[in-house]
Amino acid sequence: MITRTFLATLAVAGAFGGAASAEHLNIMTEGARVEGGAVVFPAVKIDMDGYVVVHATTDGAPVLPGSIGHVMVPAGDSTDVMVPVEGLAPGSYVAMIHYETNGNGTYDFGEGMTDVDTPGMRPDGTAYAVPFEIGQM
Repeated sequence: MITRTFLATLAVAGAFGGAASAEHLNIMTEGARVEGGAVVFPAVKIDMDGYVVVHATTDGAPVLPGSIGHVMVPAGDSTDVMVPVEGLAPGSYVAMIHYETNGNGTYDFGEGMTDVDTPGMRPDGTAYAVPFEIGQM
């Protein structure tokens, strides 16, 4: 399988609620890579079972509530988390943590269902979101 490294940037932007880390949540984008049609994040930390979700962006903001990729992750620390992404191409994306809230083991957050599998939150009440860039593939 061909592996390509991409440039990942963390932004401190009001639209994303400030710094990219929270003590109970983390998606490491530095050192992330593209494998086939997936983004592989080197490390993820989540305090309860949930999902790493990738959103496309428009004008620098995530396209919500729809996502273009997600994968379930167990509570705790995970490494090499592979998120298959539809139509993966160079550009700007946002990775988010969502919790498994309805107990069915499938990612259900989306259009018309924003009350389940909700985003993980920072202590300041903003959603945990990490913008990143995929360079040439």
